[in-house]
Parts: sequence; structure tokens; C-alpha cells
Amino acid sequence: MNQFLPSQRFARRNNHRSRAIEQYAIDGTTRGAIIHFRRFSVLPCDRRFLADGRPVEIGSRAFDLLMVLIEARGAVVGKEEIMGRVWPRLVVDEANLRVQMSLLRKLLGDDGDIIKNIPGRGYIFVADFTTTPAEAVPAVRATSVRQATPKRAPDPLIAVIDDDHATREALGGLMRSAGLRVELFESVQKFLRRRRTTRPQCLVLDVMLPGRSGLDFVDDLATQNSHLPVIFISGEADIRMSVRAMKAGAVEFFTKPVRHQELLDAIKFAIEAPPAGYSGGAG
Repeated sequence: MNQFLPSQRFARRNNHRSRAIEQYAIDGTTRGAIIHFRRFSVLPCDRRFLADGRPVEIGSRAFDLLMVLIEARGAVVGKEEIMGRVWPRLVVDEANLRVQMSLLRKLLGDDGDIIKNIPGRGYIFVADFTTTPAEAVPAVRATSVRQATPKRAPDPLIAVIDDDHATREALGGLMRSAGLRVELFESVQKFLRRRRTTRPQCLVLDVMLPGRSGLDFVDDLATQNSHLPVIFISGEADIRMSVRAMKAGAVEFFTKPVRHQELLDAIKFAIEAPPAGYSGGAG
């Protein structure tokens, strides 16, 4: 799972802006422009996304992904090129692209079909769009974006406890790419000694850990009447172990290597719903 590795492949790319945004800065006819398509508007310089004139929260990766597709102006963009421009200087698993594409289509709602998947080739943005100089519509920039934008709630915090360094880092990278905050720990003891500033909304826990096992720790949480949702992952799972975990109230029990989308779906459920009742697939 150790796919989040530094790479020199995109070392010369700007680390803060996608190539799409750079294009709009270079093109004198669209410098500072607002891009309009269907009921949406995009402000590249401000990195803002509006639906029906109202600001919509959008993650940094999803925004860069949208800009890459718009910049292609109706041409197919290959998956490798997209990943290189959305995740500059990183080599990432294709699952991360699928996650961000899913999030972007969710933001587009009923208009999500304007992004087409071309099997074996990549993705294409099929909606027509127009541009308007930003200074021609100051009310959009000054009011809709800056004044009407509500204070952003912090991203959900997930705690990962796994004694394998590569697994911890890979899981952390996956969750950050999905817009989650992550804290990583190699043992239960280190998790318990952390600075308690924010309570995690979900715990992703290995079963076999040095010191206190994951199963014993969940028993402790149950004794303390803690309602922290727990998702187990294990490389050496058996039926007895999984049954014990589920009886202890675990949201899900996955075997390694865990499927990325299934893990993210389980985390989403754990954050949004009570611990009991999840019926997702096994890993």
C-alpha cells in the first residue's frame, strides 16, 4: 500500500497551482476571469466554486481536478496526466483519482454527467463554458465569495493505529486525499498519550499491535462507555477474531490489503451514522 512516495517526475511543476490555473494566468483574455457553465461558476484566481451564485465548499484536489478538465476545452485528458497535475511531485494510486472524481461529481449533483469517463483513455469535460472578466462582476467576488462564505467546519479527524510504518503512511495519504484530517500512531499507548485537543470521529485500528492489542483496546472503550466508532484492519484475521470485533461494536472488519474505496465508505458511514448497522462489504 506504500504508494505515496516522493517522485522527481513532476519536480518542475508548481506545487501550489495546477497547470490549469497557470494557463488562466498566462492567457491575457481570461486573466482573472470567471468561468461559467450551466448553473456553476469557477473563479480560478480565488480558487472558488459557486452553484447558483452561492459559494460551495470544494476540496483542493477536487478543484484542481475540475480546472484540469476545463482547461482541456473538450479534449480527453489521460488519467496519468490528471494525476500528475493534481498531485504534483507525488506518485499516487489511481484509487485517489476515483475518490476525487466521485467527490467532484457529487458537488455537481444532477450535472455530474458533464464529466465523462472514456474507457482506456481518461476523462472529458463536455459542458460548454464562457468566461467573464472578474472586474465586470464585482458583486460576485466581494459579496458572494468573501462575505457570504460561511465559516468552514474542520474536516473530520480520523486516528489510525498501526505498527507498520508503510501501512500507516499509505492510509494517511489516502484519507488526506479524501479531505480528512488524520493522526497516525504506532501503538495504543502512543494514541492514549496524545495531546487531547480534538476528539477523533473514527478510529482505524490494527488488530495485532505491540503492547495492547486492538481488540483489548476496544474492550476498554466499551467498558468506558465510549462511543468512538472503530474500523478494524488486520493482516492475520480469522473468523473468531472478526466475530469478537463485531460483537465489540466495530463498524467494519477489513483484511489487508484493504480496498481503498470500501475503507473510505466505512469511514463515511462511521462519521455520519451510529456505529451499529453498517452493512458494507468485507475487505
